[in-house]
Amino acid sequence: MQRSDFGGRTTTVDVLVIGGGITGATVAYEAASRGLQVALVERADYGGATSAATGRLVHGGLRYLKQFDIGLVRESLAERRTLMSIAPNLVDPIGMVLPEPGLVERVGLTAYDLLSFDRNRIADRSKRIPRHRILSRDDLSRRGLTGLRSGALFHDAMMPNPERLTLAFLRSAGAYGAQLANDVAVETIIGGGGRVVGAQVRDGRSGRQGEIRARVTVNATGPWARDVLANSPVTDVLAPPAPPVRSEGIYLVTRQLSTTMVLTVSGHSHFSVAPWRGLSLIGPTETPYHGDVDDWRLTRSSIDDFLETVNTTSMLPVQLGPDDVLAAYGGLRPLTEQTSTDTYNASRASELVDHRADGLDGIVSATGGKYTTSRAFAESTVDTLAAIGGLQVRPSTSATAILVGCAASDADSGIVEQLYGGAAPAVHALADEDSRLARIVTHDGIPLAALAYSARFESPRSLSDLLLRRTGIGTVGLPADDDLAEMAAVAGAELGWDDTRIDAEIKASRAELSVPDH
Repeated sequence: MQRSDFGGRTTTVDVLVIGGGITGATVAYEAASRGLQVALVERADYGGATSAATGRLVHGGLRYLKQFDIGLVRESLAERRTLMSIAPNLVDPIGMVLPEPGLVERVGLTAYDLLSFDRNRIADRSKRIPRHRILSRDDLSRRGLTGLRSGALFHDAMMPNPERLTLAFLRSAGAYGAQLANDVAVETIIGGGGRVVGAQVRDGRSGRQGEIRARVTVNATGPWARDVLANSPVTDVLAPPAPPVRSEGIYLVTRQLSTTMVLTVSGHSHFSVAPWRGLSLIGPTETPYHGDVDDWRLTRSSIDDFLETVNTTSMLPVQLGPDDVLAAYGGLRPLTEQTSTDTYNASRASELVDHRADGLDGIVSATGGKYTTSRAFAESTVDTLAAIGGLQVRPSTSATAILVGCAASDADSGIVEQLYGGAAPAVHALADEDSRLARIVTHDGIPLAALAYSARFESPRSLSDLLLRRTGIGTVGLPADDDLAEMAAVAGAELGWDDTRIDAEIKASRAELSVPDH
C-alpha cells in the first residue's frame, strides 16, 4: 500500500477525506471506485484510536430493536451479509448466548429472525446464519456454561482483526488511484467567501507543509469532528458546543473463559465474553467521560471498575482479578453530537452533516459511524458529495466487489490466511526464504514473516503500528522482552532504523502495550 507524500506541494482532487478510521477508509474507497480523484490524510495511523476500540462484532443491531429503530436494524443486517461477502477471510458468523431469556427477549429474537429473512442470500454456505433457538440445560453444559439454567442461541458475525478490514478498504481505495497518507496532520482548513476548498497539511515524516485542494472535504474524524472544525478560522463557526459527556468503552483480554460468546445485559449497559484467538474478549463498558478527546487515556481505575462489574453481574464460573488481564484497550465512541448525558441510549446511526445548511459550502462531517454499516454509509455519503461538488460518479459496486487482498478461507485456514487473505502466500514465502522469519511469535501462530511483510508493504509509522494495527501480535498482550527486541530488529531492517530508533521503538511499544498500572 503506497503512501503519498503531500509535503511541499499542492495536490488537487475531487474529494479530500480527513481521517483514516473505518469511516474515512470506506468513504475513500467508495469515492475512488466510482471514478473520483481522492486524497485521504490521517494524522496518526490508519485504523487507530476509536476504530481500534471495537468489540470486533459485525452485528445486525439486536439492541436497536429496544429503541424501535427498525431501519437501522435492517440496514445493519444487510451490511452484515455484505461484509461477509466482500471480506470473506475477515468476517465470519459467530454464535452467542443470551442467558435466561424472558418473554420480551424471545419476542425480540423472533423479530430479529424475521427482519433478517434474507440473511442467507450468500454464495458461501459457511457464512449462512441459522434462526435463534432455545438451549436446554444439557446444551449449555456441553458449551461449558454450567451456571446457566436456560439460554437463547443466536448468531451475528465477528471480525477477529478489524484493523485488517480497515486496511482492506484503504488498499481497495488505493487500487482505484486514491492518494493515501498516515502521519499527515491537517493544520487548517482553507477557503473563503462561504466555501471550503481543502486543507493545509503537514507531513509528520518530512516535516514539510503542503496543500490539498478539493471540490468537497469530508471531516471523518470521529470524536475529533468538532475539534477539527473549531481549530480552523474558516470553519470554527460550524463547531457545535462541546458535548457535556462522551461515551467511553473499554475491553479486557483474558485467558479463555468460554468457547461460546455470552451476553450480559442490564438496563443501561451490556457486555459480552467472546472467544477470540484462543482467549476471551470482554466488553464493552459504557462509561460517561468528561473532558477533552485528546486527554482520554485508559486507566487502571477503569479496568478495576470493569472487573468488579464483570464479577458481580456476569454468569461466569470464575472471579477475575487484575492478574487475569493480559491486555486492555478502549476509546471514545464516535456518537453523533448530542446534549443528553445518556450515552447508552444515544443513537448509533451514522449522520452526514452537509454544512451548506450552515452557510458554508464544500465540506461535510461524517459522524457516528461504525464498522457494520460503514460501507452503506459511505455509499450514501458519496451520492451527497457528488451533488455538492457537481461531480459525475459511476454506479456503486462496493456491495458486491471483493475487497483488494481479501480471499475466501475455510475453517482449516491458518491465521496468516485469515489476516492476509490473498497476500498470505507472500507472507509464507518470506518465511521460506529466511528461517528467522518463520519463527512463531504468538500462541495462535503468527510468524515474524507477517511483521516483515507489513513493514515492507503496509506503510507503518512505528513498531506499535505493526504490532497493533497490522499483524495483531500486540493485541493479545505485551510480547516477552526478547521477542519484542527481535520484532523491533526485523522492523528496523525493513524500515531503515538505526540502533537508537530501534531502542526508542521498543520503549514506546512496551509503554503502549502494557496494561496500565495507574
